[in-house]
Amino acid sequence: MGLFDAGRRPGAQETVHERVLTAPNAITAVRLAGLPVVAWLVLGADAPLAAFWVLAAIAATDWVDGYVARRFDQVSRVGQVVDPLVDRLLLITAALTLLAAGLLPWPLVALLVGRDVVLLATSFALFGAVPPIPVNRAGKVATAALLTGLPGLLLGAGDWAGAEPVRLLAWALLAVGALAYYVAGVQYAVAAWRLRRGTGQPDVGPHG
Repeated sequence: MGLFDAGRRPGAQETVHERVLTAPNAITAVRLAGLPVVAWLVLGADAPLAAFWVLAAIAATDWVDGYVARRFDQVSRVGQVVDPLVDRLLLITAALTLLAAGLLPWPLVALLVGRDVVLLATSFALFGAVPPIPVNRAGKVATAALLTGLPGLLLGAGDWAGAEPVRLLAWALLAVGALAYYVAGVQYAVAAWRLRRGTGQPDVGPHG
């Protein structure tokens, strides 16, 4: 699992800063700004290949901002809260866009969006905000698989020799990602319940 902790300095004590203007947070902002571009390329410009490259670049920055934060001691409290929320928004936007384009079936979209809606509603009902619960390993695996599979569907939508294998690989990644997504959701719900009862540790995980 070293990939998910890339940039962490061996033996260094990680500090969570209160700064807002950091390089990782700027990368997160760029990722957020790219979402409407992807939607327009797919639904407005009918350019799935261009949308693939933009979405792939946006997805890759999810790893990049975490690396920068850990490597250069720029882990921030704002980033720890906002970055996972942007990841969720990215997944929802990409899923709804692909649904509208006919590349993703509505049951899968309902599963992905429904999980986040339920968890978010429950979080606000119990805490009045998003509780400070670390992003777990299952959540990181799910995000990585989904953010690879969704762009893969765009790449596999083209009329070229390798389109079918790419499509099959994308669906395999989406299946793994969806399963891990719900495993992470259950773990998150358990952690939230323990935190609510005062038996958990109100600690925030690493940026990204």
